Amino acid sequence: MRTGFITDIHEDYDSLRAAFAVLEKHGCEQVICLGDIVGFTLPFQRNIHKRNAEACVAMVREQCCVVVAGNHDLYAVRKIPEYADGFHYGEDWYELDYELRERCARNRVWLYEDSELPHFLSPSAMEYVASLREYETLTVDGTTILLSHFHYPNLSGSSIRFPRSARDVREHFLFMRDHDATISFSGHGHPEGVVRGLWNSFDTHRFGERIDVREGGWFVCPCVANTSRANGVMVWDSRDRHLEVLALGSRKQFTRG
Repeated sequence: MRTGFITDIHEDYDSLRAAFAVLEKHGCEQVICLGDIVGFTLPFQRNIHKRNAEACVAMVREQCCVVVAGNHDLYAVRKIPEYADGFHYGEDWYELDYELRERCARNRVWLYEDSELPHFLSPSAMEYVASLREYETLTVDGTTILLSHFHYPNLSGSSIRFPRSARDVREHFLFMRDHDATISFSGHGHPEGVVRGLWNSFDTHRFGERIDVREGGWFVCPCVANTSRANGVMVWDSRDRHLEVLALGSRKQFTRG
């Protein structure tokens, strides 16, 4: 089966439609969304006049077979992360004023209000986003995969911490093992291509590459949104055990020639 992956849409409806068109062209039989459907952050993102959180949620809800919550999705509905990377939010986190939360956060978790624009979601869309879990598992052609916005114990990406070496994601591989998963797919990092994490190493693959995934691993997908980084989607063929990373053609990619 050919499975498409999208992530980090950030209300960019035009790029989301382009992503589905590319995945359909490449024969995807199902599409998985790895989170951050909403959340428009300045000055990182472009196409502010075309942002449409409601339309993005509706399209993902209709066309994706599995969807997980990203940190911006949780913030949109003021939902406390279940997997908080050791940070204690408390049930009243969003009732506290910004200055107090900033002092408590100590640059450990994202606060959002300093750069994120308000979303415009209907009650129905809010209810759907609030229902999303921070991880899911799925078995495709006999292979069990783990799906999350980022790595365990920071599954939603709500913590600011990013891994600096393979050692920093070994807990994630243990989490995969506990769920009988040999491959894991995430977003959040906005790589220009795909980053693959193994027990002892990281490697990066550029757009257009075809990657052998028989060894398994943790794969971080490119973002859909047109941002300051090149955007794209990913296709996994579970029968021939290869992965393709496909460009969407943001302005940054065009300027590279």
